[in-house]
Formats: sequence, C-alpha cells, structure tokens
Amino acid sequence: MSAAVDPALFDRFAADYDRFVGLQPGKGVTWLRGLGLKGERAIDVGCGSGHAAEVLADDFQQVLGVDLSAPMIEIARTRRARPNIEYRVGDVFEIGDDGFDLVYSHTMMHHLPDYRAGLEQLKSLVRPGGTVAVIDNVSDRYPTPPRWVYTVGAKLGFPASVRRLGLRDAWFELRFWHSKPWLEHLLSDVYLSRAAFRALYVSVFPGARYDDLGFALAMSWTDQRAG
Repeated sequence: MSAAVDPALFDRFAADYDRFVGLQPGKGVTWLRGLGLKGERAIDVGCGSGHAAEVLADDFQQVLGVDLSAPMIEIARTRRARPNIEYRVGDVFEIGDDGFDLVYSHTMMHHLPDYRAGLEQLKSLVRPGGTVAVIDNVSDRYPTPPRWVYTVGAKLGFPASVRRLGLRDAWFELRFWHSKPWLEHLLSDVYLSRAAFRALYVSVFPGARYDDLGFALAMSWTDQRAG
C-alpha cells in the first residue's frame, strides 16, 4: 500500500483477518505455486500476516515481506517466522531493495492512489530474468460491489463452508463477512474491470500471461533483459 492509504486500514481487524485468510481456499497460493518459480530472493509486497511469504520461503533462499500495517507484520513475525524470511513495515514506493527473482503482490494494488505507478514500482524491483506476479480483485459489473454481494454470498455459501471447515470456523467466517470494519473496508474498494485490468497491465508488462481466478485476475511477466 502507499502512504496515501491509511496505514490503520487493516489494523482494526488484523487478528480476525489473519484467521479469515487462513480459512479461505487459497486460489492465489495455488496459482503462485503453479508457476513453479524458484530462486534466491523473493518479495511479497503487501504481505499482510505472511501467508504467502511462508509459502515462498520453501522455494526461495531469502524472502522479504513488506506491509504498511504494523499489527499485520507483528502477526507474521509471531506466527509465520522462518530463518529465511524478513518481515518489514513499509510502503511499496519506499522499498530500497531491488534485484528480486520474484516480485509478488496479492490483492493489494487496488488500494494504491496511483495504480500504474505501483505497477511500475513493482517492475523496478525485479532482476533481469526475474518474474513479476500480481493478483488483484476485478469486478465487471460494479467497480465497488454493494454490501449485499458479500453478505448474501456468505449466507448462501455457509452450508458449503460448514462441510469444508466445520461449524465453528464456518460460523466465524460468516460473522467476519458481516462485521462492520470488514464491510466498511470492502465498500471503500474500487476494482478494475477485466478489460481495464488487461489494458493497464499490458501497457506496463507487454507479453504477460493472464489467468482468471474468478474473484481476481492473475498476471505473470518475466523480465527478458539479459542478466
């Protein structure tokens, strides 16, 4: 996230959000693993409480996780510490490191006041031959989906969640979808359509690969410069 975005955005519900993320099917992580990337250095920009950074630590010698939210970073350091992971409170536009084999970001870009500048920043962090992988939410019908999309969807999905998670965790998930801080956050989001996403990304990452994850589009691009 950029400094123009309230650093406390996720602070209000950091612990609940960490639990909530842990209960989700993990399409993003599955997609990331499917890229089959390995190397020396990876960065997760907007890492939250470290779920993806922990996965990256299996395939990269060093992983840097960066997020604006200090409570989220503290959870990451406590629950997802690895000898080869560094978690850092910081702004995407102030990252001083570069030369990463993988630059990864998951559902963070739409929070930035200047989306294109954020993409250019991610591109500047990758080494020649390295890969930029980005997942972000998209919405073709509503730039900001209305409240009922989330609440009704959560209620309709509750029986399946009970089967998948058990009653206790499914009930927590349902209550989180209806919680005031989470809904206030969701109703402040503005998403690109799929067409707008592709048009913007192709202008920064020509020749990239795109995959539709349903709630989001995923893009992977390899820097073809000689090392």
